[in-house]
Amino acid sequence: MPAGSLKIRLWRPGSRAGASFAPALLFLAPALCGSLSAQTHGATRDPISDRNGHPFRTPAGSPLEPAHRIAFYRSVRDSVRDGIALADIGDRLQFWIRRDPDGSVEWAGAIHGGAFSRFDLAGPDQSLIEVHYRIGALLRARLGALAARAEIYHVSSHLGDEFLLDTGTEPISTSREGLEVLVQGSPLSGLTIYGGPGLLLRSSRDLERVSFRAGADWESSRLAHARLYASLELFGWAELGWEPALAAEVGAALGRGTKIGFGLGFGPSRAEQFFRKSERLLGLSISHVR
Repeated sequence: MPAGSLKIRLWRPGSRAGASFAPALLFLAPALCGSLSAQTHGATRDPISDRNGHPFRTPAGSPLEPAHRIAFYRSVRDSVRDGIALADIGDRLQFWIRRDPDGSVEWAGAIHGGAFSRFDLAGPDQSLIEVHYRIGALLRARLGALAARAEIYHVSSHLGDEFLLDTGTEPISTSREGLEVLVQGSPLSGLTIYGGPGLLLRSSRDLERVSFRAGADWESSRLAHARLYASLELFGWAELGWEPALAAEVGAALGRGTKIGFGLGFGPSRAEQFFRKSERLLGLSISHVR
C-alpha cells in the first residue's frame, strides 16, 4: 500500500473476515447489554478488588490482559499506514478465595485466557494478519491496602494464511512461558496503579528473560449512567533494549466492566509476530473486562 494512503472498509457479508469477527461480536454483545441494564447506583467498589470481591483488579486498559474487545485502529508501521481491526476474546475463572477473619489478608486463585486477533481492513478480504493466545494461572493476594498477582503464563502466535501468501512473510515462532508479578495500590480516590517484573522461563528462541510492566487506571465519580476513565500502561523488555511500548485509552465506562473509548499506542508492537517492529496506533475501542 502506498505510504500516506489509508483505506478502511468494514467486512462484507459472507467474507472470511466477517466470519472471523462473528465470535468476538457474539461474546461482546451480552457484555454490552448487561452493562447498559446494570444498576448504576450503589457502593463504590474497592479499588484493589475486582467486582466479584477478589483481590487485585484486572488492569482494564492493558492490551496484554485477556478481554472481550473490538477495536478499529489506524496503524503506522515502517512508514506504511493501514486500517486494522482487533477482535479479542478473553475471560477469567475465579475458583477459590480465602479471607482471614479480620479481613486484612486475602488469597485467591484464578485462571484466565484469550485469543488476540488482528485483521487487515485495507486488504480486499480483510484477512487475518496475526493471532496469538495467552493462558495463565493466577495467584492473587491482598495485604491491607496493597494487592499482588503472580501469573504463570503461556503465549503462542500464528500468522494468517492469506497474509503469508500475499506478503511472503516468514512466520516467527514466539511460543514461550513466563512468570510475572504485579503489585497494585490506590493512592488516591479513583486511581489505581500497578507494576512489577516479568521473567521468561522458556521460549522457542533464545530471548532475553527480563521484562517490566507498569500502569495506572483512573475512573471518575458516576456521571448519570457512566463514568469517565483513563488508563496508561508501559511495557519494557530487555530483548528490545528496554524501548517502552505505551498503551493509553480515554472514554466512558458503562457500568459492569464495559468501556468505550479512544486508544493510542506506540513503540514495539504488541502483536507477537511483529514485536521487533515499532508502530503507532490510534482508534476506537469497545471492551469488557470482568
